[in-house]
Amino acid sequence: MSLFVLPKAIIHDPTIINIITTTLSNTQNDYLVGNPEWDNGSRSDVVLEAKSSVLNLPPIIIEVQHTVNSLFMKRVINYSLEAFNRHKMDPIVLIICTDTLSDSVAKDVKTSDIPACYDFPSTGWACNCLISCNRRVLEYTDTMPLNPFIALILFLTSRELTINCSLYPDDPTIQYLYTLASHLHQNRLGDQHITDILDTQDHEYTKILELIDQNSSSKTVAKAIKNLQSQNHTMKRKYTDMNLGPSSIPTSISTEIATATATATTAAAAAAAVAVADPTISENIDFTLESVTPYERGCKKGLNEWIGQHVILKALN
Repeated sequence: MSLFVLPKAIIHDPTIINIITTTLSNTQNDYLVGNPEWDNGSRSDVVLEAKSSVLNLPPIIIEVQHTVNSLFMKRVINYSLEAFNRHKMDPIVLIICTDTLSDSVAKDVKTSDIPACYDFPSTGWACNCLISCNRRVLEYTDTMPLNPFIALILFLTSRELTINCSLYPDDPTIQYLYTLASHLHQNRLGDQHITDILDTQDHEYTKILELIDQNSSSKTVAKAIKNLQSQNHTMKRKYTDMNLGPSSIPTSISTEIATATATATTAAAAAAAVAVADPTISENIDFTLESVTPYERGCKKGLNEWIGQHVILKALN
């Protein structure tokens, strides 16, 4: 299955956070995803910060960047200064270059003790600035299974859309990453489908409200409600009849859609009936759509249990 890889969403995964923090700060379960927006209006890709200030751990700024050049490095320095203003500590910066490391930056890097990374001079603005790229990570792929951090960098920089195209399809961390990416992609599709349905329903409810405001007959309002019900039934059948395989949209999405549409239609019909009986109260009707919870990212628990069997983090101890 072709994947639309979501690097920032992948880095937000707790297992991936631990892979990063184990490598960069020798700690696990002590970081959480922080606010990536800085006070000056700029924004980083991902910011990890300590769960508690007593841990005395530096923030970690992660940038996934197509082209790393001098202009980009100026932005990174700006992010780091903003991080210092917020946390009163110099950050660790990890730059994952997915395509081009410009000569203007490459000439200043040195080999790093962190696998698959170069050190970029950071005196005065960062605790450490690490740059990783595909060329560098391929120097560390001789040992199997792969170090989880190396597998992560390889996954993000190789840009292979399917695990079958990966150089290491049997590696447990690579398998975990592609499984996670697949679920995130499915969630993205499911969320968009739900959003489209809710937008359509909102438009139909607006039309019903307009009929009520115009003191339309109960027959006219009832017809509009029946049209909305018909649309919902058609949508429900569409998702019920779909042959959803493991790599398609999760079946729980169709259940959420069916529940949301049924609940919302019932509420709209009841409210409209009351309004037609007494048009003076039509302006007070609040057609509030039942909130729809997007497909739970519950894959993470199962994936963590699965990856735990391989004990991938032991490679970092």
